[in-house]
Amino acid sequence: MQDQGVTDPTAVDDSTPQQAQIHPKLGIFDGFESYRSPSEGDLARVMNAGLVVADANVLLDLYRYTEQGRQLLLSVMAKLGNQLWIPNQVLVEFWRHRLETVSAPKASAASAIKELQDIKGRATGVLRNWAGRFALPEDELGRIFEDLNNGFEAATKAVDDLVVKHAGPADRDTAADPVVAALEKALTARVGAPLSPERYKEVVLEGQRRVTQKIPPGYMDAGKGDNAAGDFLVWSQILDEARLRKCDVLLVTGDVKEDWWRRDNRQASGPRQELIDEMSREAGTRLYMLTPRQFTALGASVFAIDAAETGLDDIDRVDRSREEVTEEVAETLQGLWNPSAVEALLEKLVSGGYEDRAAVIRWAADNEGFVSHETIRELCHYSPEAKLNGLVRPISRFTTDLQAAGLLPHHVAPLLQAVYDPNYSYVKASGFRLHASAEPLVQALAEAEGDDPE
Repeated sequence: MQDQGVTDPTAVDDSTPQQAQIHPKLGIFDGFESYRSPSEGDLARVMNAGLVVADANVLLDLYRYTEQGRQLLLSVMAKLGNQLWIPNQVLVEFWRHRLETVSAPKASAASAIKELQDIKGRATGVLRNWAGRFALPEDELGRIFEDLNNGFEAATKAVDDLVVKHAGPADRDTAADPVVAALEKALTARVGAPLSPERYKEVVLEGQRRVTQKIPPGYMDAGKGDNAAGDFLVWSQILDEARLRKCDVLLVTGDVKEDWWRRDNRQASGPRQELIDEMSREAGTRLYMLTPRQFTALGASVFAIDAAETGLDDIDRVDRSREEVTEEVAETLQGLWNPSAVEALLEKLVSGGYEDRAAVIRWAADNEGFVSHETIRELCHYSPEAKLNGLVRPISRFTTDLQAAGLLPHHVAPLLQAVYDPNYSYVKASGFRLHASAEPLVQALAEAEGDDPE
């Protein structure tokens, strides 16, 4: 027997280290592909031989462009031929939001005019209070009010005229809508098939899981409930088509939120690295992304289309407005009413013995947001001599309670705002206007109560 501790020279040494593993040699963009700026040649190659996908907002923007911008984008899309492809989910979202987009110019103009009327009322009140402190003669005060009234009337007319001049050629009747006609021609045989019910359910569940874990794309839509998986439905269908065609993908989208784009200094700079990695892993191809303005300018160059600068400026205007909304939406929403707060306020008014104030709010919602001085007297059973100063006091008090409970931001706009019209009176409010954000909420609540079998 060999002594312990003595090495047998004939024994096999299993401890001999294996040959060192050889690691691949990487470059500075391996794993960081989102930082590589694509060349015009890269993008032109995809336009001519790859898969070009337009998101729903690109199709809906055709309603927001002037004729020059609209025709320019459609010309580029036509040149793509069979390289252009639209996921079925994009068409779902297009038809879901079409009527809303068609009516948006007039709706936004109406909202702007309401806000102008509110501002005029506040300006009239300021002047009335100032004149009262200095006992300004009635004729001089009348001239000031007349100038003020003429200025606001001119602004209101200008808003109406511009809507008529610049609104798109949309029509609720699809047979008379030139945008629908143009898309029907451009997208024939270029729309993906819908998912099977089983596959659809799988993708929606996966999309909802990704939203909760903030996996792009789509997690910025977490507040949309069942529709939060919409972006992932689009993305999943793009992956399927890229896998089938085995070619690089150019996604054109006006959605500039962070769950699609890598952002540098708050600017969209390219697709998220996670999306590039997933496209490479699932389809073995490369992902590129452009905004509508970038895509149209490049397409005009690639396909030698005469692109008037005004058309590109028009598309850029819509892109920039969407970028501004994305950056400022949180701040904007802080001043708006929400469904829970409106419902809670109405309940507080009724339970607190102020059914008449609740009636005033509902009346305003049913009558384009305005309730007149005379109607308030009828609803609240006020005498002709009674003043309306106390009308909003319980509303303001309950609003403060809702703010304390966290249902409303502390600088929310007043629910009812006095309106002063010199044609009615220089000293009395002609009525009250319901805040524009609350009007559709009160209407929806009334409809829901009307559908309640109890």
